[in-house]
Amino acid sequence: MGSRINWNEVVKKEAKGKNDEDLGEVQEVKDNYVLVQRGIIKKEIFYIPKDQAESYDGSILKFKFSEQELGNYQDELSCQETDSNTTKMKQEITVQDADFKNKTKAVKNRKKISSRSRIPLEDKKKIIS
Repeated sequence: MGSRINWNEVVKKEAKGKNDEDLGEVQEVKDNYVLVQRGIIKKEIFYIPKDQAESYDGSILKFKFSEQELGNYQDELSCQETDSNTTKMKQEITVQDADFKNKTKAVKNRKKISSRSRIPLEDKKKIIS
């Protein structure tokens, strides 16, 4: 579906909804969304997430939603927030992963040190006597 679309080819191509409705023309492609513009005099701009793209046939980029739902994509900030939340989550996972690895190393080192420094009880008696 969306992952097979060559995003470099869709600029200046027609955008259509799931019922073949005219959604406008693709003006720009960003990391996580497609900017679609509709109208000549009264221009409307829509920021549609790439994961909403269903197919591209070389001239038409088809989306999974209808024209009635197009109003949900008028806010660029919603696309940017999704991207920053994903980045933040990746950073948190990386930090947690590093913490886990460090704690694991610390436990392993502790086991090595404690096993070396222990003297069996029988040997202690010999040392004391």
